[in-house]
Amino acid sequence: MMNRFYAFLLALPVFALVLWAGCSNNEVAGGVSEETNTIAGVLVDKKGSPVVSAMVYCKSVDVDTVESSDKTDSKGRYRLPVKRHGSYGISAAMDSLAYYEVVEFNGKDVQLKSVLVDASDFRGRILLREDSTAAGIVVRIPGSPWTATTDSLGYYRLEGIPVGKVNLQVVPMDLARFVKVEYEVNVGALAGANGVDSVMVPLSMEYGLRSWWAFGAVGKEGAVDFVNDSRAWTAGMKLYGSPEYGGFVSYEGTPNFVGAVHFKGASQFGVVEDDKGILDGVNSFAVEVVLQVDKVLDDSESFRKNLVGKLGFGSEEDRPVFSMALVKGMCGSGKESIAFFMADGSGDSLSCKNAVVSKNGLEFGKRYYLMATWNGKMVSLYENGKKVGETEVPFKKISASDESIFVGKESLEFSLEDLRISVEPLNDADAESRNKSHEIEIPFLGTI
Repeated sequence: MMNRFYAFLLALPVFALVLWAGCSNNEVAGGVSEETNTIAGVLVDKKGSPVVSAMVYCKSVDVDTVESSDKTDSKGRYRLPVKRHGSYGISAAMDSLAYYEVVEFNGKDVQLKSVLVDASDFRGRILLREDSTAAGIVVRIPGSPWTATTDSLGYYRLEGIPVGKVNLQVVPMDLARFVKVEYEVNVGALAGANGVDSVMVPLSMEYGLRSWWAFGAVGKEGAVDFVNDSRAWTAGMKLYGSPEYGGFVSYEGTPNFVGAVHFKGASQFGVVEDDKGILDGVNSFAVEVVLQVDKVLDDSESFRKNLVGKLGFGSEEDRPVFSMALVKGMCGSGKESIAFFMADGSGDSLSCKNAVVSKNGLEFGKRYYLMATWNGKMVSLYENGKKVGETEVPFKKISASDESIFVGKESLEFSLEDLRISVEPLNDADAESRNKSHEIEIPFLGTI
């Protein structure tokens, strides 16, 4: 691998000349750059002595074709031309040493002191679902020539990379099903089981998605009476009692606001009267919501209050499937907690024996990303990307059920931003990835 690294670097001066000659009109933030700035520095070894005649390589983290290189002079100095604003990886290798650093270029010269450190090989494994091949997945250090491809079992090996913490980027072959992911590894440190660090690749948020009601994208102030199913599997959700759309503080310690529909009491609720059988016959599914519960409007010591569910409300003919609910004083909960109840649509009730209850108490006025998923055997519940409980249920398949999907219809005040129902079982990696998608930098709403 090290020989390939040098061969790749030796080819870079020719490419750099082409790049220099052809990038005079590169677009940058705010317009077109007319001047070439530099990322410059001095490359030294572990003792601080200049490293002579070493190739230093500069590559955009985001745009593979934007790259340049330079060979250090007698004082270890190098100069790398850059025009596009953005993040760049700076790397070099010599003998058993290597250097890598990510820097930000914003139109001003960047000066670095680049220190070669010990290099080591790194072995890892990329995991997918059992019905997907793990071969051909690209694993790379962004903005560098260090890259590897997984074998049929998902194993890969990066050779001669700098010892220490580094981010790896994983690029699956099937980007319609899986997403790119980055994760941090500690090169040279003790690895996991069998000396291999493993990572599970999350599913795309679109894969297996049946319906998505984006309450936070209603886009108008005041009373709301309908929310479209943006994936058009159902006719949409009718809202009763004139709940209102507006903003609520969604990130602690920041002034950022995200829209939501606010439900206040049992008379304000939503109904998908005909979900067109989106869960009929499935042997797995997942429910995701982003919400904030503000208040319980009665003083009951024990209760179960539906937040989102496919259920009836007390009839003997009820054929419920699930309910994401707020519970207290039942199913082992001593204080207000999120719970997920499941049935198979055949008439079984949403009982405690088939429920998973969060180990954490609910914090009123706090925005939550909640995910419940059933894989044909276990039901798991996640809060803000972390698993908070699981239970085994006896159901193997969901029977056809004509129950409506309800939001609320309880004596609660809560705000709902997002509701998704999919037919793929999700796992820890999916929960963590999707939780990140609604944090400060990347709102959960995405594209409607």
